[in-house]
Amino acid sequence: MKKYRSAFVAMVIITGALILIVSSCKKKTEEQVVNGNVAGFYEFIRAGQSAGVLTKYYQITLIQNGTAVGGEISVHHVDQMVAGTITGSVTGGTLAFSATMDLSSLSFSFSGSFDASKSPLAIEGTFTFPDKTTFQGSLLKMLEDYHCDDGGMDINAYVFRKVVSSPNPTGPPVIFVHGMIGKMGNWDTIVMNLSAEFKAKHDVYEFQYNWKDSIIINGRILKDSVERYGLVNPIIIAHSMGGLVSRGYIVSGGAITKLVTLGTPHLGTPLVNLINIPGLCKVNYPGPRNMYPSEGYIQKILHDPLDIAVRSKYYVIDGQMGMDTVVVHGDTTLQWKVDYYATVDKLGYQLFYELFPQPNDGLVPVSSGLFEGAAVNRPLPVQFWLDHFHLIKPLHATQIMQYINTL
Repeated sequence: MKKYRSAFVAMVIITGALILIVSSCKKKTEEQVVNGNVAGFYEFIRAGQSAGVLTKYYQITLIQNGTAVGGEISVHHVDQMVAGTITGSVTGGTLAFSATMDLSSLSFSFSGSFDASKSPLAIEGTFTFPDKTTFQGSLLKMLEDYHCDDGGMDINAYVFRKVVSSPNPTGPPVIFVHGMIGKMGNWDTIVMNLSAEFKAKHDVYEFQYNWKDSIIINGRILKDSVERYGLVNPIIIAHSMGGLVSRGYIVSGGAITKLVTLGTPHLGTPLVNLINIPGLCKVNYPGPRNMYPSEGYIQKILHDPLDIAVRSKYYVIDGQMGMDTVVVHGDTTLQWKVDYYATVDKLGYQLFYELFPQPNDGLVPVSSGLFEGAAVNRPLPVQFWLDHFHLIKPLHATQIMQYINTL
């Protein structure tokens, strides 16, 4: 019980494409075990939208009654909400339904399959649209409940803006992408410390996304933004979740010169397992849940051919927290290596120590931050004794700041 209380405190503080978000009511009947229980939230990414066209978001309420499937659907299209209905069936691990929209061009049908013996994490299948275009894709499972009182935590507006303009740039554009619960302002100190040579060489942009949205949604919106601004092969510098968003940009077809990640959980982070503790809806959203190490987005992207093809352009950096054993007045105790660690990183480090023993920066295992097992570049050694949130603080992350200025 003590560990759960600690987990609760820690996680509270931690606190082009076509996207489908699917919800459903669970009914635990024998028949549904045979036919498959499709309850849950999912998303679907449709590739192939034209450059500069913003992502469309379909939302579905899918209701299963035996083998019958029905429900309602809506989509944000331009400046209007278009509604529709769902009809279909699920039998023996095969789901098929039609979405009939008020605007017929937005209608589609889906047919896919999954393991009927358990609630699916992904339903692979084919989407067919009125123009006879078909797409092979997946409904990826998200979370059990989209709605909660999160204590007033803001939903970030999507913003893509230029913060440094070079009169004659000789290098690729640079994009800074923040981490979970962050905003573009997190980069202000680093931007202020960019060298004159760096600012003369690059146009610099910042991308702000909504960390509550799924990572692939944010990656696709980054791709939309890059295309809309006409940027070619940018260097992306990303902190934490922002590195996964940047990889979402890549698997959506985005090109890069380099991707530099600071404390990104490339292999996920086990702290996400604690989201299932009751009351943690402050972070129980698609984005954080996407960082489960063993399933969903992390496993999908690890095997994505577009991601694999450019890993030689990945430059990964991570820090590692630590404590010393000291004797105070004859008593042996532990003391932080440095005195500036963020409170949330201290709590995260203690949770790792108790539940998932491995070197970490407070929120991300070092093995994950360094993308161990992948053919990537590690331009700097592990940054001892730097915590997760100070990876983007030039006063403490001096080697990282120096490295950025060499890009």
